[in-house]
Amino acid sequence: MSRRAWLALGVGAAAAVAVGGGVYALGGPTEAQQDAEQVLTDVAPLQEQFGEAGRLSDPHWLAYDPDEAERSREFLPNPDARYRVVGVARLPVGTGASIVATPSYAFAPADPADVPDALTQFLPGKARWMSSAAFDRLLLAPGTGGITGGRFFLDPSTDSLYFDAVEQP
Repeated sequence: MSRRAWLALGVGAAAAVAVGGGVYALGGPTEAQQDAEQVLTDVAPLQEQFGEAGRLSDPHWLAYDPDEAERSREFLPNPDARYRVVGVARLPVGTGASIVATPSYAFAPADPADVPDALTQFLPGKARWMSSAAFDRLLLAPGTGGITGGRFFLDPSTDSLYFDAVEQP
């Protein structure tokens, strides 16, 4: 083979790799998107964070940096990372109704917003979600870990707790 043929073959291979890599980078999921789709079922971290709600069981949740999906892999890691912790867990039978009936919490009907697709299958089908700013403050009280903000929703008929919180390490 001539030198010119080798050069043309090399340029063609490099172009194929560059185009193929570019297509993968545009079409493939980022690490943050993959993390956002990995449903976790470990109850211990949730119990540590949201233990004031009661004994939790049957959790399905996600924890990821929502800003990471918009950042390129070429950038340095986000120095002010915050993590969205969102999911659903069950409370002991009757606990949800008992909490909602507490007058000092002043629960009102409210629906969770921006429920990740990976979690929708784990939510109770006919939930009547209730939320309370006072209950949110209880679960976000100092000393409850790195959770700095969020909302909590209870469905008293299924004793389900839906949480959408932000943790800043």
